[in-house]
This record gives sequence, structure tokens and C-alpha cells, in this order.
Amino acid sequence: MSAIIKKIKLQNYKRFKDYMIEPNERMNIIVGDNEVGKSSILEAIDLVSSGNIKKVESIGLERLICSESIDEYKKNAKYENLPVMTIELFLGGDFDHTMNGKNNHLGEACDGIRLVCSPNDDYRNEIIDVISTDADSFPYEYYSIRFSTFADEGYSGYKKKIKSVLINNMNMNSGYATNEFIQRMYNQYTEENIKERAAHRSKYRQMKEQFCRDNFEALNNRVSNDKDYSFGLDSKQTKLFNQDLMIYEDSVAIDNKGTGRQVIIKTDFALEKAGENIDVILIEEPENHLSHGNLKKLVKTISETQSGQIFITTHNSLISTRLELENLLILSDNKTDKPLSLQELSKDTSNYFLKAPPAGILEFVLSSRVILVEGPSEYILFDKFYEEVTGRKLDSDNVHVMDIRGLSFKRYLELAKISGSKIAVVTDNDGNFQEKCVEKYKDFQFLANVQIFFDANNDYQTFEVLLYNSNKGFCDAQFPNDALKFMLANKTDSALRLLQSDASIQVPDYIKRAIEWIKE
Repeated sequence: MSAIIKKIKLQNYKRFKDYMIEPNERMNIIVGDNEVGKSSILEAIDLVSSGNIKKVESIGLERLICSESIDEYKKNAKYENLPVMTIELFLGGDFDHTMNGKNNHLGEACDGIRLVCSPNDDYRNEIIDVISTDADSFPYEYYSIRFSTFADEGYSGYKKKIKSVLINNMNMNSGYATNEFIQRMYNQYTEENIKERAAHRSKYRQMKEQFCRDNFEALNNRVSNDKDYSFGLDSKQTKLFNQDLMIYEDSVAIDNKGTGRQVIIKTDFALEKAGENIDVILIEEPENHLSHGNLKKLVKTISETQSGQIFITTHNSLISTRLELENLLILSDNKTDKPLSLQELSKDTSNYFLKAPPAGILEFVLSSRVILVEGPSEYILFDKFYEEVTGRKLDSDNVHVMDIRGLSFKRYLELAKISGSKIAVVTDNDGNFQEKCVEKYKDFQFLANVQIFFDANNDYQTFEVLLYNSNKGFCDAQFPNDALKFMLANKTDSALRLLQSDASIQVPDYIKRAIEWIKE
């Protein structure tokens, strides 16, 4: 049985002071705005599973320990107030007794591993001296780094407790990133056959020694003379062996492939042994460098992988919806202690978004304030309406307007139940406001974050009628010979012509109320 991550606990790590993630057993799609910590979660998993102290040191504790926690410590700079950074992975799988214990923040006996960065008590006096001399400084140099199991047994990268691979598609042109990926995959494929790994390195060393004997003898005879100098190859065979490793496709090294093809090869190569040689696959923004067609192929490959646990960060709606909404973990700027999950979404609504055009789903779930309109005419004019009412632009107030067919409003409102975003629905009454605007949305009437805005006069059935009645003189001048008839027959065109006018527009009352409410 392959190992899976059941919980991830982050304390004083990067932007996460105290954060718990309970991932899905197979697929996890991590979404959110920039700088909310998507990449940090993948990095946390990668660090703990690596067991590599040098990896932590190369990143630097000043970049890992939560800056907010450090600022709080500086308000009362005492040794006992120094923050401790902890990353814990609660695991499921077939482990031996060295993995099970209470060495975790819950104090519960379970399997898991952790990384702890804390003040080294052996240097307590030195740390206190630093603090007393300069309270604004932080004693990073006196912190210790320790990897341990929940049974409190140390471990390292030589024999990993959980096998993971990170595919960082934001650094595809980095030789280091490619080399690290190749080493990871080689190590995973040879982990159960240490003799094979040793034989590779031994044969590699012998090949180098033979090369030196065959090619450097004449050169070194000229160099040495009376000195003991000579040319040769680096004897650190393990290091050089790892650096020379390469993965080929059709006899072409993958670092000679285009960046888009590299994304596909690396992902496919890792997925091939998911759940067998690899427990956890971490994929950073797979949409980078891919055309829409190739992205669809990659999504299909990922969705058909039935083994292993996958974590993907993305900004792409196609990935979010095609890999099923219940797999989304949504990060936000709000000070929450866990990501938002769409597991509560009804199967019908989840299936709707699976089949529907994906363009707006991420915009909706990541926006804190959204106005939903049901036609392009309202959408085209809404920025002008907003400026007329508030004197400001929509973008200035982080308000998003989305053109959604009226039949889909309830699907998005079901999402809003979970997300907590403030949602204003601007809708026509279609000649029966009680049925079309009140009864239709009765399941959402008690939500504080949702309001339905409409005109209660059944004679004014649509947006164009209300807009015309609020601006008769202006519209008659813009559209002679029965302006209302023209506006109803040419909704988008008439909206564009009104938008291009410099004249002020009287905003229909129900839209004005929606704008005032969403801005509060």
C-alpha cells in the first residue's frame, strides 16, 4: 500500500501561523490569488519528505519562518517567545513502529513525520545576549533544524519515509530544476534495489578511471616533470554521476525539448509509477508553457491516473473544473485556519461546472465581491453604472462583474454558500417578480452574503425597458424611430453605443441598490 498524506499542519511557516489542510486521498487542486501560499504548501510537503537539512539551509530560515510571528515576537523579545516553525505530515499507509507516536501537535498516537526549526537550547545564553543587545534582530543563526517521525526518531533523505517528486513548471528552463527532477526519479526507481544503484556508480567510476589511463598518460608526462601535478577527472563519482544523469525521449535529452514538451514528459514520467515508486506527486502550475490543446491532453493524463496522491497548484479554470470541483482547495487572504473546500457542493452542481465553459469559475471562487448579471448588455454598461453611483471604478473596489445566464445563477449561489463571498444578483423579473425573483431564490434568502436585486413592477420585464424608462430623452436621441424597440432588438449594439457616449446615464433603481449594497 502506498503512503498518503491525511493532514498537513503548518505552524509559523511562511504566511501560515497556524494552518491545517486535510487533503483528498487522490487529487488535490490548490487554487488562490498570487501570494496566498499555494507554492509554499508544495514546498512544505517537499521539504518534510526530503529529510534534507541542506535543502532547508539553502532556502534560508529567514525565508521560511513566518514574518508575522517574528514581528509579534519583537513586540516582547524574550527567549521563551521565539517562534518555532513546524511542518507535520500525518500519514496513512503500512509503516513500521518507528513512524507511530505522539510526537505531534495533537499529542495523538499516529503515523507521521515532521520538520521542526526551533531555538537551539544549547545556545540559550548566546541567544539571550543577542536579544538583550538588539531586540530588533532575530537569532536565525542559533536555530536548529530537525527531521523526526511521530515516534521521535530522526530520519534523513537517505531512506525517505514518504516518496515524493516535485515538478516545478515555473522553472522549466532551470538546469538545476531538471537535474533535481531526474535525480528524484532515478532514486525512486532504484530505491528498492540498492545493489543496482551501487553497481551504476561503480561502473561509472571504473569508466572514468579507464578514460584517464587511456587518454591522459601522454599529457601528464608533459605536465609532471619534477612536480607531482597531473590532470584527471573529479573523483567524487556520486556527485558527477548524478549530474550526468539524463532522461531521453526518442533518443533526445529532455533538456533539449521545448518547455511545453518538458512539462508533458516530466508529468507523464512521474505519473507512470504513481502509487508504486512514488507516493506523492507535486505539480506546480502545469498550465505554464502549454497550448490549450496540450493542456487538455495533460489534464486527461492526470485525471486517468488512479494511484498515488497528487497536489497541483494552478490559476487555470480548465484544470480546476475538469479535475472536478470537489478536489479544489481554495486559499484566500482571509485569516482562516484552513483552506476552503467544495466537498459540500451537490453532485448536480459539480457536474454542471464539469461540463460548462470553465472561464469564470476561478474568478468567482477567488473574488470577495461579485455582481452577477444575466446578459451582455448589463455587463457592458456596468462599469459606467458603478462610476455613476460611486464615483469610482469597479477594479478600484475589487468588485467583479460576471455575465452569467439566469438559469445558472443558482449554481453560482450554491458556490457562494461555501465561499462566503458577497454576491449581488441583478436579474430581470420576466413579468412575474414573485415567481422569478422571490420564490426562485428562496433557498438563499437567509444568506447574509447573498442579495437578489430586481424591479418589482411586472410591467418592466427586462433590463432594456428599465434602462429606457430611466433615460427616455437620452435614448430617444441615440436611437430615433422607436428607441425601445431598437434597444430590445439590438441589445449588445445599443449598450455599446450608450457606453461610448460621454453623457451621464440615470442608473435604474434596482441596479443602483445592488451597487450600494456590494460596496458596503
